[in-house]
Amino acid sequence: MKDYDIKIRNGREITFFGTSDDTIVVPSTVKFDTDCKRADIEINEEMAVKIGIPNVAEHIELDVAGARIVIRDLTFDRMEIDAKGQITVETENIRGNIDINMAGGKAELIVDGNYRFDKVVKGRNNNIETDIEASPEAPFKVELNGKDSVLRITAK
Repeated sequence: MKDYDIKIRNGREITFFGTSDDTIVVPSTVKFDTDCKRADIEINEEMAVKIGIPNVAEHIELDVAGARIVIRDLTFDRMEIDAKGQITVETENIRGNIDINMAGGKAELIVDGNYRFDKVVKGRNNNIETDIEASPEAPFKVELNGKDSVLRITAK
């Protein structure tokens, strides 16, 4: 499996990590649908959630509302975070492009010092604020989509 579609409702603390042994780790109350190329994971009743997927993925889509998310030890082509409200995303040892999609929301993305990126703003009345220098030559893109939203990027 290389594509993951994950919906988390009521989750406030989400830890998302890569597994080195090609396993998927989810809470026992999860709704889990899978075929040979993709997994749909839906979690409705957990307040603190830990999810592990193989540490190399193509596309990860995470649908959350008002959460603190920790993402570590993952390589991906693209991680798309569809969010409502206010979210904080803290990363550690990741490689890949990050898209954050919001309408009227606020997000903070905390990256470690070796994550090099360029920033892309799409949509209407969106803004990315950062003290970290973004570079068009960087290997990864951080993109904000939607409308009336702010993304703040900071370093650990």
